Amino acid sequence: MSKKDPNAVALNYNADLARKFQEAAQKKSDIQDFIKEFLVQFLSEDTKTAYIKDLKFFFDFLRSGNVAIAHPSVIKSYHFQLYRDHLLERGLASATINRRLVCIRSFMKWAIAAKLIDHNPLDTVKLPKVQTESPTVAFDDDEVLRMINAPDTTTHKGKTHRLIMVMLFHLGIRRAELTDLKMHQMVSDRSHWVLRIQGKGDKVRLIPLSNLVYEEIGAYIAHLADHGIKLGPEDYLLQTELKTRNTKPMDGSTIFRVIERYAKLLGINKSVSPHSCRATVISHLLDTQHAAIRDVATFAGHSNITTTERYDKRRKNLDKSAAYQVDFEAERKKA
Repeated sequence: MSKKDPNAVALNYNADLARKFQEAAQKKSDIQDFIKEFLVQFLSEDTKTAYIKDLKFFFDFLRSGNVAIAHPSVIKSYHFQLYRDHLLERGLASATINRRLVCIRSFMKWAIAAKLIDHNPLDTVKLPKVQTESPTVAFDDDEVLRMINAPDTTTHKGKTHRLIMVMLFHLGIRRAELTDLKMHQMVSDRSHWVLRIQGKGDKVRLIPLSNLVYEEIGAYIAHLADHGIKLGPEDYLLQTELKTRNTKPMDGSTIFRVIERYAKLLGINKSVSPHSCRATVISHLLDTQHAAIRDVATFAGHSNITTTERYDKRRKNLDKSAAYQVDFEAERKKA
């Protein structure tokens, strides 16, 4: 006769719990459940929002053709191909089309890693070639200086607008990276003051602050302190008013309106946006050729140099074009 384990716990059969387990096992997952699991790997809320939007476009397209997807294994290569052709027929920019398609491919790669499928049927479908030119318009050097100096810095709004443009034009950061910027992201690293930016794809890059930018930020912080606003590590750098500290980041549309407003005020007849500022600084670095393209790519947060090359908006250095070096009579002239 075996001895009874004194540590054993008597378990009574729970019919209600058994029913719940059975229902959970038999319940069919919705595609949204898989999307939620897919998004867990990303830290950036902006990245999650973009992926949700792009995946929604794809599944809405399938539903419009009476195709309901409940599991990644149901997605076929022809679904992807027809969606690609649909986007092309709509005349969307090739970069936009590629972004939407790459999002779906990423979802399917995750499904393989999660062992929901054993291969990616989308790998056989070619993506359209991305155009090397971007529609984003850049500013000229003179326009940059005029834009930065245009705000009335006797007012809080003017000081904020000036800092916005100084940081966009000098650091090449994205609009969301600027609005989300908190004080703790400004750190000292190897004798440099730098911004620790978490960009697209949750990639982190360090951007050194030049003396000009460092002084502009310092003057802005001092201005806030003079009005009783002392920023802590978790506070946003950009403050919309002097009554109280922001509890939320500045709205991105505000940044857009600032750039549009001053460009119009100065008679700059271009279709510009905050991204134009980013295009300007990258283009400026490529134009002057003072920095290697790999260094420019690192500065901009580009993992691919091809992406950086697309930002050469102004094409000012035509005098350095290789076309002027073509001379088939060079040897004859030496004779």
